[in-house]
Amino acid sequence: MNIIINQNKLLAGIRAIERVVAKNISLPILNTILLRAEKNTIILQATNLEIGIKYTLGAKVDITGAIAIPARIFSEFIGNLHDDKVSLVMEKNILSINSDQYQTKILCIPPDEFPIIPIIHNPIEIPIPAPILHEALMSVVDATSLLETRPELNGVYIRVTKDNITLAATDSFRLSERIIKITAKIEKEFIIPRDTTLEILRLIGEISGDVILAVSENQLALKTTDFELVSRLINGRYPDYQKVIPERIMSSMEVNKDEFDRYIRTASIFSSSVSDINLHAVKGGLSIKAKNSDKGDIAIQATGTLQGDAFDLNLNYRYLLDGLKIIPTESVIIGFTGVGSPVVLRAPNRQDLVYVIMPLRS
Repeated sequence: MNIIINQNKLLAGIRAIERVVAKNISLPILNTILLRAEKNTIILQATNLEIGIKYTLGAKVDITGAIAIPARIFSEFIGNLHDDKVSLVMEKNILSINSDQYQTKILCIPPDEFPIIPIIHNPIEIPIPAPILHEALMSVVDATSLLETRPELNGVYIRVTKDNITLAATDSFRLSERIIKITAKIEKEFIIPRDTTLEILRLIGEISGDVILAVSENQLALKTTDFELVSRLINGRYPDYQKVIPERIMSSMEVNKDEFDRYIRTASIFSSSVSDINLHAVKGGLSIKAKNSDKGDIAIQATGTLQGDAFDLNLNYRYLLDGLKIIPTESVIIGFTGVGSPVVLRAPNRQDLVYVIMPLRS
């Protein structure tokens, strides 16, 4: 194998895939990046056996071949280079990396030990603009469960219909749903694991064009011209979460989102071990209170517009902040649906995004 490649391009490819490299003592091959050189192209691959990524780069390739390179060493070394071009030469299980200033040899592993990243056969393909997918996934990912007791809640539920795509996530304490208008001409339901969702968000954050979601019975691929991510899907039936979303709002308070966010963060300093704060909505404004027997207490007065009768809520401030983070408007509407019933956060004049929090007991 003999390659000449731009250092910045190579580093970008390594950075794109290295986060899925496993830290596995019993299987050292999972700690590597597979580099495969083909005609005018190199393909970088990494996998942790749950997620696999292939990244394609243009390069001058004189001799084809493949080698599995220790990921940490490869990444740190290429990241410290400042030369425009580097050459990669493989001799047996040694990779020589040379530039104007450096001559380096890295001990590698034979490529035939590297796990095969699966190819999805006969998938359903859904083209979607990357910024829209990124915003939608960001709207729901924080609500996924971190507990293993109900695996179906450890991911983002996606329902594709002919007219739109609905994304939802819940951990039983809060729920987020985002609907995007995409004409898909198909119908499909699946659950993307939380870790896969986070990896997708990282990969598509700076992409402005379309990506393709390719879905089979138990696998998902995300494809662009530069890379392909492959992941398993979560088996199981997602709960009928829409029953939790209240149909009727008894009262509501509209407040400035940024000010409210700042007040919640300030009040949280004095919250108890269950991260509770109290909201009391009346005509003319909103009172935000927190009390901690070891720290003290605080009361903050915020302006706001009340529709309906006054109401009182105790909420987990962390869940509340997660909800405010995804509201894309200057103000937010806090919907009261009854004592002990779910609290609803919405953006004014928006029906495509809803965030629901279960209140704490008084």
